[in-house]
This record gives sequence, structure tokens and C-alpha cells, in this order.
Amino acid sequence: MAFLVLQTAILSLGLNYAVHYASARMYDTICVPHTFGEILQSLATTASPMCGLMLTTMTHTQNNYGIVLTATVTSAIVRALKPT
Repeated sequence: MAFLVLQTAILSLGLNYAVHYASARMYDTICVPHTFGEILQSLATTASPMCGLMLTTMTHTQNNYGIVLTATVTSAIVRALKPT
């Protein structure tokens, strides 16, 4: 049972990372200007719903990492403080 929980947790974190990385790369490729000519193009694309969706996706996946870290540290502290 513990192995299944650990396997599910690792799979979830891996999937979360993949979504975060993919949306960050897509945002960088589509919405961030890299040359002077792309600066004018970015005036139209940066405010697009697609760029907003990618930013929101990155925010949510970043928050998921924070939640996992907080829960893990809290669990370790509770286990350390629990009387045996």
C-alpha cells in the first residue's frame, strides 16, 4: 500500500513538473520577444488568452509544488514532535 502511495505521489509530481515546464517553454517561445522584430509582434500576443492561460498554468503548478513542500515539512515536524 505504501509503495502505491509513493508511486502515485512521484507520478503526480512528475506530471506536474512536465506541465509546468511545457507551459513555461511555450510561453517563452510564443509570448516573449527574443529579437527586435518580435517586440512589435509581442504587443499583440502577450495579452492574448493563450499567453494568459500559460501564465495561469505556471502559477497553479508552482503553487502545487509549494503545497507539497509545505505538507512534507509539516508532516516531518509532526512526526518528530509526536511522543513515542
